[in-house]
Amino acid sequence: MTQPLKLGSLELSSPFILAPLESVSDCAFRRVCWDRGASLTWTEMIRARGLARNNKSTLELIDTFDPEVLTGVQLMVANEKELSEALEKLEKPVAHFKNIRAIDLNFGCPSPEVIRIGAGPALLKRRGKLDTIFKTLAEWKKSTSLPIGAVGAKIRLGLNRLEQDQKVYLPIVELANEHLDYLTIHARHARQNSADQPTWSAIAEAQAQSKIPIIGNGDVVTREDWDRLSRETGAIGALIARGAIKSPWVFRGLRGEGSGQPTSDAELDAAETQYLTLAERYGSKPKFREWHQEGFRRMKARLHGDVDKGAALPANEHMQ
Repeated sequence: MTQPLKLGSLELSSPFILAPLESVSDCAFRRVCWDRGASLTWTEMIRARGLARNNKSTLELIDTFDPEVLTGVQLMVANEKELSEALEKLEKPVAHFKNIRAIDLNFGCPSPEVIRIGAGPALLKRRGKLDTIFKTLAEWKKSTSLPIGAVGAKIRLGLNRLEQDQKVYLPIVELANEHLDYLTIHARHARQNSADQPTWSAIAEAQAQSKIPIIGNGDVVTREDWDRLSRETGAIGALIARGAIKSPWVFRGLRGEGSGQPTSDAELDAAETQYLTLAERYGSKPKFREWHQEGFRRMKARLHGDVDKGAALPANEHMQ
């Protein structure tokens, strides 16, 4: 039995959340995942600085057009001033902004570009700065006219192995307890990639001192993975990234409603048609359409047993 999940005032139908994937998480793909069991979805990571400066390409990424799909916006911030200015822009009377239901702050993106400007995992040891950023977000939530049900953050275990060994992530749990509705922990440090084993024990350590829901991230693809994560760490939810890229049906599998894979050409074709129809309606950029059309082609190859042609899509450095 899949249990519902509550984050702030948001009532989620299950613990399984679609991650904010750069060049992947457009409005049409989020709907495809939502219809197959995702309980909350995120836009791709939005650079708060670009939003504050009214950068056109940044604004276009906040494509929360579909009011039926529970969607939040993830922001990458370097300081509280940048965050305040970005949140102020979200208050503008733009039709689809009114569908934003949650805000997440990204302190997990391992991109050297992000770390170089002092953002992402580079902020994890700056506890005073993080406290001010978290407080800024919490205060905005109380006053915003948007229907924001939850605010939270996503972190890694540190900038490198040394910071992980120093457990820099644990004091952040204390800060989150004071200001946020949840905390997501990607159980790798910033110099690790998806091929490296996640340290789930760190999620358990965080959960032990948390007063808010802890969401786990890292190598949860099957129902068995989820059962083990929840049993070993106490995490009450899972953020799903590469599993969703490989197959949006992963959410059905996690819910115990199937294998997590499409079962026929007809099922795959219907999902691709749904995606392309919505991508046209919502004006998805070509980079999204090309990515997902290739993804559906690979899913069909795997369905027919062509393992080589059905290999997973390559991940870019910003995918979490």
